[in-house]
Amino acid sequence: MQRKTPRLTRRQLLTLMGAGAATLVAGCSEDENPARESDDPTRPDVDPDGPGNGPAPAFLHGVASGDPLPTAVVIWTRVTPVETATPGANVVVEPLPVQWEVADNAGFAGTLRSGSTMAVAEHDYTVHVDVTGLDPDRSYWYRFRSRGVTSPAGRTKTAPAASSTRAVRFGVVSCAEWEFGFFGAYGRLAERNDLDAIIHLGDYIYEFGTSYGPVPSPGAAFDRVHEPPRETTTLADYRQRYGQYRSDADLQALHARFPFITSYDDHEVANDWWREGAENHDASEGDFLLRLASALQAWREWQPLRLILTGSVQAYRRLQYGRTVDLWMLDTRLYRDQQPDNAIVGYGSVDPATDDPSRTLLGAPQKQWLFGGLPQSTATWKVLGNQVPFYPFVLGVNLPDALQQIIDQGDGTLPPLPATLTVEDWNGYRAEQQALIDVMDGVDDVVVLTGDYHESFAAEVPLKPGDYALSQLAPVPLLDARTVAVEFICPAVTSPGLTETLAGLGLPGDAPLNINTVFEANLTLANPWVKYHEGFRNGYGVVEFAATQAQYDFWHVDDRTDPDTAAAAVKSFRVVKGSKRLVAVTAPLS
Repeated sequence: MQRKTPRLTRRQLLTLMGAGAATLVAGCSEDENPARESDDPTRPDVDPDGPGNGPAPAFLHGVASGDPLPTAVVIWTRVTPVETATPGANVVVEPLPVQWEVADNAGFAGTLRSGSTMAVAEHDYTVHVDVTGLDPDRSYWYRFRSRGVTSPAGRTKTAPAASSTRAVRFGVVSCAEWEFGFFGAYGRLAERNDLDAIIHLGDYIYEFGTSYGPVPSPGAAFDRVHEPPRETTTLADYRQRYGQYRSDADLQALHARFPFITSYDDHEVANDWWREGAENHDASEGDFLLRLASALQAWREWQPLRLILTGSVQAYRRLQYGRTVDLWMLDTRLYRDQQPDNAIVGYGSVDPATDDPSRTLLGAPQKQWLFGGLPQSTATWKVLGNQVPFYPFVLGVNLPDALQQIIDQGDGTLPPLPATLTVEDWNGYRAEQQALIDVMDGVDDVVVLTGDYHESFAAEVPLKPGDYALSQLAPVPLLDARTVAVEFICPAVTSPGLTETLAGLGLPGDAPLNINTVFEANLTLANPWVKYHEGFRNGYGVVEFAATQAQYDFWHVDDRTDPDTAAAAVKSFRVVKGSKRLVAVTAPLS
C-alpha cells in the first residue's frame, strides 16, 4: 500500500534539498578568464596555479556536457579530492579549486574560454559550469584541472543558430539497469560521429537492490551487482549509485563524445512514483518527500544540467535546434496524480479515475506551457521528449480472458482480470491524453520520443481510435481516421521487457511467451495504429529531423551481457512532413 503524505510544493522541495538557489549557484560558480595566448597543448599536466596543498585529486567519473544552446553549453565533472571521498561517502574536505578550459580543437591549441570554480562537499564534489560566449553549431573540446591533475577531455557541440534549417540528428536512449548487462548500447553510440546530442528519456539509474523489483537479476554472474547492495533511499545511497553507473567505460565514453539532454523517469527515485508517493515505497523506508528530495538532488548533481546553476527544480524545458526542431523535454512524474488501480504490472483497470478530467499527469503549469507552446511553434518539427508511452492502448474484448487462462492455468484460483487498459502511462490519464491529442490535431509535424517500456514501438497517434480501427477494415466516408502525431518508443539499454519480467516472476512453462503472443495479437487487432513492436531486444534509437521528413532507426545489440557487443539497425521508419503517418523504409540513416 502507498502511504500518502502532504502534497509537495516547490518551496518544500528546495528546503528538503538542503540548499536554496543561492547556495546552489555558489557551489557551482563560474569565473571566466580570457584565453591565454601562452596555452600550449604539449605542456605537462600541471595546474598553472600550482599543485596547492593536500593530496592529488582524481577524475574517476569522466566528464560530460549537456543542455546545449546556440552560444552556451554546460560542462560537468566530479572530483574525488581524497581516496576516501567516494560518491555518497559524506567525507568533507576543504572546497577544492577546479580550473576548466574550452578549445576548438582536440589538442587545446589556444584556449578559447577558461575559468575556475570550486568542488564542494555540499554537492558531492560535482562541478557544473555554464560556458557562454560560444559560436552556434560548432564542436568544442573541454577539460578540467585541479592540483596538478588533468581530467579526460570531452567533446561537445552547441545547438544551431536560430535561423538554421539544416538536418538535426539525435541518439535516443533510456532504461539502463546495471545488473542486467553492460552498457554496450552506449558504447556503440559513442563510436558514431554524426549526432548532435543524446536524448536520455529516463531510468538512467535504478533504485532497486540486487534484483529487478521482485525479479532476480543476473548481474552476479558477470560481476554487475548494485552498490549499495540494497534499495536506494537516502542521498548518500543515490550518490553512491550514480557513482557506480558513471564508472562504466561506455557511459563515460558517450558522455565525453556528445552533449546529453536528460529527463528523469521513475527509477531515478522509486518505481512508479508520483508526487506524493510511489508503488515502491512504504513507511519502513522513511518519509517519501525526503526520499524524493534526495533522489532529485543527486540527479541534478550527477547530470550536466543547467538546472543546478539556476537553483530551479523545474525539469521540464524547451531546447531549440534552429528552425528544424523545437524539443520539449517533459516531466511526467513530479506533478502527476496517483496512478489508477490496476491488476498486474500496470495492466488492466476498471478504475473510473482513468477518465477523470480533473486528474493530471503534467500538472497545471506544465500543461499550460506545453499546450500553449505547441501551436505557437514555427519549427519544422515539434518533438516531445516523453517518459511513458503516449499512444492510446486498447485491450481487445478477448484479451482479458486469454491472459486469465494463461496466468491462472484454468484452475480458477485468480479473480477475473479487468478489461480496460494500461494505467501507469498516459492511458491512465485519458482525459489529459485526449486533450493533448486535440491540441496536436491543430499542429503540424509532432513527433513523440518515448522511453520507459523496455521494448521497441513505432506508432501513429489517432485522433479517434475507434474510427481509425474501423477504417482499417473498410473505407467508410463518415469515419475520422486522422492521425495527429507519430511516436517512437526506444528499446532499453539493458532492462528486461515484459516477457522476460513475467518469466522472472515465476510464471510456469511457456506462459510468458504465450502472453507475448496474445499481446502481439491484441496490437494487431485492437491497436492497428501500432506499426512495429519488438519485445525482446535491447538497444537504442537514432532519429534525424530534416526539411522534408524525419527518420527513426531502431538499433538492437546482439548481447547485453557482452560489453563489446555488436549492434545493428533492424527497422526504420520515416514520416514525411505534413503526413502524420509512418512509412517503413529499407535502409537506416547513412
